[in-house]
Amino acid sequence: MKIETRNKLTGFSFIAIWLIGFLLFWAFPLIFSFFMSLNHVTIQTDRLLFEFVGLQQYHRALFMDAEIPNVSLLFIAQSLIIVPVIVVFALIMALMLNQKFPGRGVARAIFFLPVVLTSGNLINELTNQEQGTLSFLQSATVTNLVMTLPDTWALAVTNVLNSFLMVLWYSGVQMLILIAGMQSINPSVYEAAKIDGANDWASLWLITLPGITPFIFISVVYTVVDQFTTPFNPILEVILHHFREPATGYGYATAIAWLYFLLILIILGLVTLIFRKPLGLKK
Repeated sequence: MKIETRNKLTGFSFIAIWLIGFLLFWAFPLIFSFFMSLNHVTIQTDRLLFEFVGLQQYHRALFMDAEIPNVSLLFIAQSLIIVPVIVVFALIMALMLNQKFPGRGVARAIFFLPVVLTSGNLINELTNQEQGTLSFLQSATVTNLVMTLPDTWALAVTNVLNSFLMVLWYSGVQMLILIAGMQSINPSVYEAAKIDGANDWASLWLITLPGITPFIFISVVYTVVDQFTTPFNPILEVILHHFREPATGYGYATAIAWLYFLLILIILGLVTLIFRKPLGLKK
């Protein structure tokens, strides 16, 4: 067996359990949800009635329901701010926690602890009580700066500032990914750079950041997916609302869900294009 073939089989063996789980538990619901999106679904006491309407519900969601584009645009603008904030914060903390100092393990556990404790109810409770806002973010200076932005961006920035602590709460997994990336760099590379006269700042930009670029890419992808599936996502709230609404029902809700799924794929595709050159990906 060729080494390339052996490596491919090794890779498939790592994802085999996921593939089996997908085929057993996810494939049919996924296909059935797309089928429902093409039908008007009526719930009976003992069964579901399907009335085929084709792409009408997709057309309604895109061109007739003003709520969906407005909520989507606001959430995308908010995510464009939140995702870099989370990744940059995780990178800074990873650089700090990767240094050798007494109690490093305890410090790492403290920063990762919120990920373990996080639950949908806890997040919603903190969000409702507005406990995720730092006092200096409510100052007049910050407020005046926000007011200079266009309405959509101003609202997006305000939402981010109002839940700033919650944004930082979501950086634990990314922090571990980046620390793992830093530890994958051979220490001898830093020693050789130091012998050549490179300082810590030069080593950061010429060795550390290029070396962990694939891990930054993974962190960005994880953060995008995490933000787009977070419990207080307004688009998911719209989908759940239409699930419970008899006038629209499952069919319209699943059509919105599929459009949302395609939106996430497009955003992930753009992220991949941005990282294509640093990762050395082939066209």
